[in-house]
Amino acid sequence: MRKLPFKKQEIIKIFTDGAARGNPGPAAISYLVVQGDEVIHRGKKYIGTATNNTAEYKAIIEALSSIGDCSECHIQVYSDSKLVIEQIKGNWKINYSHLLKLKQEITKLQENFKKVEFYHVNRENPWIQQCDKTCNQILNEYEHSFP
Repeated sequence: MRKLPFKKQEIIKIFTDGAARGNPGPAAISYLVVQGDEVIHRGKKYIGTATNNTAEYKAIIEALSSIGDCSECHIQVYSDSKLVIEQIKGNWKINYSHLLKLKQEITKLQENFKKVEFYHVNRENPWIQQCDKTCNQILNEYEHSFP
């Protein structure tokens, strides 16, 4: 894994989105890693058949994993999925075992950082809009590949 160019004194912000067409259906994830006003890393991936909530969780997992071990880093994760953010924070019950496993994976990844905070933001957030657009591009490409 390559080392990202972090300024350790600055907060690292992660913006994520996951999308599924059908529920479950073809699904994709996208994320941006931002410091200051600069995107220092971006990721995107087609993840196969999944629910929207699974895609939202997997976007966060992929983003945190992309940073690697950064014990001095303060991370803020932003998602437009209120359900996923509230479940990760422990405020809402997780009713499905596959989502609980994904949440546990996130909990384990948090050990790699000094501090990780999770925030729900609306879909109008410009960084979230970029992630959403990327997810839709991936799904459009998938649909054109398999008519």
